[in-house]
Amino acid sequence: MAKLGVCMETFFTDMSYEDRIKRIHELGFTNYEFWFHNKRFDGSNLTNEDKDFERIAELNDLYGLTCTDFVFNHPDGGIAAGLIDKNDQNIILEGIERIIEKAKIINCSGLITTSGNRKSNLSGEEAVCNMTETLKIIAPVCEKSGITLLLELFNTKVDHPGYFLDDPNTCIDILKAVNSPNVKMLFDIYHVQIMSGNITGFIRKNIQYIGHFHIAGVPGRHEPDKCELNYAFIINELDRLDYKGYAGLEYWPAVDSSLSLTGTKYYLEGQTGEQD
Repeated sequence: MAKLGVCMETFFTDMSYEDRIKRIHELGFTNYEFWFHNKRFDGSNLTNEDKDFERIAELNDLYGLTCTDFVFNHPDGGIAAGLIDKNDQNIILEGIERIIEKAKIINCSGLITTSGNRKSNLSGEEAVCNMTETLKIIAPVCEKSGITLLLELFNTKVDHPGYFLDDPNTCIDILKAVNSPNVKMLFDIYHVQIMSGNITGFIRKNIQYIGHFHIAGVPGRHEPDKCELNYAFIINELDRLDYKGYAGLEYWPAVDSSLSLTGTKYYLEGQTGEQD
């Protein structure tokens, strides 16, 4: 089945990142991800804080953990630039190799990339064209480094008003145009369900373009076993499609983080009887 991981930003938010990594290990997970290399999230706010990648590498070795991915560029952190903005292209090109160097320190093979927010002077066609062009330029850098760039769409109805890439079909069109094995879609099930639904049908049609999943319940972005989506069915479908990549738990726990993750792990892994 998909290998479960924990987005450590949304859990144990009162702990240091070092303690969060340790706690994830103690709960039996072997994979995790985080948001930004230069920001700390405390459950409410982002503040400036550079992560210690050398220390993270030590903890990964100590606990036998894999960091699956973190954010490359985003309006709120990482490289503060958008793919849709032609004026940001040089910032992205200059930043990609620097961030890949950080990823290599911790043996991380995935970087999340985002479109950026809509601009009043930029049409949808121009935005897509700019995204495609920039991704085509940085794709060879990722291919050479063994890094998979994960293009993520967000929902604009609840969480990210103003964000450009909110249509999964547009995302696939861009990936087809870029045509790189190292540029894939980050399929956040929560965001896609809010924007367009048809989760299973879309996955079946486009699994070859999907490089990572995010899991959260709809509505509310809480535990996946208590929502309108049948995650048991979805997990079994990923198994049937022979998806062997990662699925990160990125939700706001409605109960204690340890209790929530333990229950979610049992629920999702119990669908096939496999462990991560």
